[in-house]
Amino acid sequence: MPESATALVDRLLADPPAVHDMDLSPHPKVGLWPTDRDCYLLLAENTGPGTDTLETGSGLSTILFAGVGARHTCVTPAQVEVERILTYCADRGIETTSLTFEIGCSDDVLPRLPIEQSLDLVFIDGNHGFPAPMIDWYYAGSRLRAGGLLVIDDVALPAVAHLCAFLDRDPRWSVSRRTSKWVAYRRVTAGSLRQDWYEQPFYSTSPPRGLGNLPARAMRRVRAAWRHLRN
Repeated sequence: MPESATALVDRLLADPPAVHDMDLSPHPKVGLWPTDRDCYLLLAENTGPGTDTLETGSGLSTILFAGVGARHTCVTPAQVEVERILTYCADRGIETTSLTFEIGCSDDVLPRLPIEQSLDLVFIDGNHGFPAPMIDWYYAGSRLRAGGLLVIDDVALPAVAHLCAFLDRDPRWSVSRRTSKWVAYRRVTAGSLRQDWYEQPFYSTSPPRGLGNLPARAMRRVRAAWRHLRN
């Protein structure tokens, strides 16, 4: 009988992998930067054999995606983390043939991934410095199918919070679940996430700052266009 999502998550949490360097010393301690159990449960319950998933960053979640049998792509710049994950899985009999590792920073890797790939779930938990979460959302989120799930960890960090503040107002996304640690959004639409500022009236109630130096004639056109969009 296949292992349930709950049993798999609890098994991994009871025996967590040592994946991440925990400090910047020459010989760092190796451990795990985890998310919450309920986030792992959501990932496991919304994936499985036949689903296509992608994450930025690596860790217990990578092993979880392998354990449920998802066709999973992990984007990480750290080859050593890949080796630690593969060793952990081999030692515990977790199949890894469904895993694909793309080694490199996500801003380099994501734009060159096959655009025809339609994803069921994206987990953003890589570089948390500005603007990396936005880049991960833009490129990975654009590959989500309509109804697909975007899960973002560490929402209290400044760059991640900024991304979430935008997504909370963007009608192309709807909140599926939110905690103080992570949030999940359902994609309402599909395809590219590219938009110009005038296609985002939800993001501001007035013309963007920095337009004051435009010629008067151009400024009148901008304000007229903005009034039209708001109506």
